[in-house]
Amino acid sequence: MRARSIPVIFIISLLIFSNFSLAADQGGDSLPGLTISDIVNKIIIKIKEWRFDSTGLIRTNTGIYVDERFYEWVTGSIQASANLTDVALEWLDTFKQKVKNDEEVDWIIITWVKPNERLKKALEALGAKVIYIDDDINAITIRARPSLIKNIVYNKAFDFDYRFYIREVWPDLYVANSPFSAEDVNVTFIQGNITPTIVSSVNWNIKLIKADLAWSKKGTTGKGVTIAVLDTGVDCNHVMLQGACIGVANFVPNEPSTDLNGHGTHVASIAAGRAVKANVEGKIVYISGVAPEANILAVKVLGKDGGGTMTQIIQGLDYVVEWKKKHPGEPIVISMSLGSPFGSPRDPMVQKVEQVIREEHIPVVVAAGNEFIVIDSPGIATGAITVAAVDRDMKVASFSGKGPGLNIYDIKPDIAAPGVKIVAARAGTKNEFIAMSGTSMATPHVSGVVALILQEHGELTPETVKLIIEKTAMQLKGVSSLPTWSGAGLVDAYAAVNAEPKEGILDWLRRLFG
Repeated sequence: MRARSIPVIFIISLLIFSNFSLAADQGGDSLPGLTISDIVNKIIIKIKEWRFDSTGLIRTNTGIYVDERFYEWVTGSIQASANLTDVALEWLDTFKQKVKNDEEVDWIIITWVKPNERLKKALEALGAKVIYIDDDINAITIRARPSLIKNIVYNKAFDFDYRFYIREVWPDLYVANSPFSAEDVNVTFIQGNITPTIVSSVNWNIKLIKADLAWSKKGTTGKGVTIAVLDTGVDCNHVMLQGACIGVANFVPNEPSTDLNGHGTHVASIAAGRAVKANVEGKIVYISGVAPEANILAVKVLGKDGGGTMTQIIQGLDYVVEWKKKHPGEPIVISMSLGSPFGSPRDPMVQKVEQVIREEHIPVVVAAGNEFIVIDSPGIATGAITVAAVDRDMKVASFSGKGPGLNIYDIKPDIAAPGVKIVAARAGTKNEFIAMSGTSMATPHVSGVVALILQEHGELTPETVKLIIEKTAMQLKGVSSLPTWSGAGLVDAYAAVNAEPKEGILDWLRRLFG
């Protein structure tokens, strides 16, 4: 009996003394000394290191993992890639200038275990300012001089006892929505509050994916399902969105929660806009969202210029997760018509999307991006439903981001949807419309279809939802049928709501244990 009690006593002793400091202050701003708890964490981290898959990352001489371009970021020598927008180039130029002047910029640190208060204080003692902490992916966003980050990541002689906690370091990269194009279109509003189940002459994009058949033949309109739109905000006063918004959140500093850009409003109305009657270029049609009775959760993560940061996206995703916890019986899907041309398959935004899908069991639909021959982050995330854009002739748009993804087992994009000259709500107006093109416009079509599926079948796992989307897709022709161009094909709303989902023990275990 005595032999068995020793480990228990030892563990209790560790808990009692875990906050006792083992080292005196290290001078300067008084860095906190390591505690017994930190020593225990060192042992845990050694085990985690042994199991860590570092594919796609480089291990520095201090043991910290970074992206292969990190040294170029931290020295300001990073070069612009092709197809960057003017706003993205401006952000890059500003970032490089700040690095060269050793001015403070934002960085995201990923730690091996949940960030503790001592690590936070140690970083602050070095001169960094803690901006945001996400315990779910062990992320700390800090504002710090590049010289400090360079010392932490590359300088073994730089004395920082808490370095062992740090697994990865990333720049807090630029993220944008950037539609491929936007143009005025001759549309005159006629009538609102049209019942979607009796709509016959809907606009071409809705007919192409057979959403109108889901309404009229199945009575499935997205009612009771929420679509969280992470974008530039949503103008909930537009006729297509009146009564749709059930919540608003804003994570853009120094801006109101309203949509000052227009992109988020356009996207939200494609996903869940109420059906309205209009004259579109001389033809009477109904303009509607794919799920015209779904709710909209408007989460502003991008500013008036259409841009933001990875931390803002992570904050927005955290908000949706907390909202879901407060409304456990209400199905929800996340729609992200955004991406970073600077990101990578292992960046913090991808890690967050994967965590939301895998642990929170929320489907996430993401734009493939308009970078022509690459998939933007976080569209590269394995668990995400990544969307390509097609035109009304069912041909993949030239601008649509094309795969492959990470490997032959994870081809991206996953699905395609209409994304060329889509007519939808114009922000800042009561009943005006605008046509936009981009995978940004294709994404809410699929988000709307997911809402239809969730209304019909309840809360399925994201894996099952994705499988339904892919298995019921319509095949495209020619080069557009290539998996690296369109994934499984064109999304089919009517087939998707008619599918019989088959969930097994693995899905049950995912929901139970995350």
